[in-house]
Amino acid sequence: MGRPKADEKSAPLKMQEAFWTLLERKPYAQITISDITRESGLNRSAFYYHYGNIPELADDAIAAIYKEPGVTAFIARVIRQDNVDSLRDNALLFIGKPEHAASIRRLSLIIGSHGSTGLTEQLKSYVTGIWLTILGLDPDGLNPGQRLVLEYAAGGMIGVLGKARTLLTAEAVEWLAHSGLPGIIAQLINSLKEDGGPTRNGTEAKRH
Repeated sequence: MGRPKADEKSAPLKMQEAFWTLLERKPYAQITISDITRESGLNRSAFYYHYGNIPELADDAIAAIYKEPGVTAFIARVIRQDNVDSLRDNALLFIGKPEHAASIRRLSLIIGSHGSTGLTEQLKSYVTGIWLTILGLDPDGLNPGQRLVLEYAAGGMIGVLGKARTLLTAEAVEWLAHSGLPGIIAQLINSLKEDGGPTRNGTEAKRH
């Protein structure tokens, strides 16, 4: 296969964009290789040159979102209790950039009605991976209490990402930045650093 021209999109990029376009139209389980080749303008030989099946293409397309520094920083900031102005400005900057808006839309497709359980779990693993890395925790060393807190917090984050286009408006971000909610969420996730997570009265839960 010849190399694409400097101003021409590569075959994998064309197929990834075709994947996202199709995911807006139909459920992930219904997307076929023929759909991808038709939408991208490529043939089946080109598809099989780069991918073995649709899941491999989906993994590549989603990985491209994960590589965006802005997306990772947005998820990471949830557990950092910054001052109000920093939190607000960062959130507004994130949702105001076209490339970030596109990523948010695509993340919402993964979690939405056209996505799948597997894609949602993959995104959840990505979110929890960011948090555990920042906290310096080994996922294999978490106790049952920590795992429960992590699952609960990640489920909430997934819910927000799934409805980000309607939830993260400029007005909503302004309100959230001045509410106590960011601090509460950050406290919940940061409680993973404790041995057993938070207790009813907010003290550390340890078993001796």
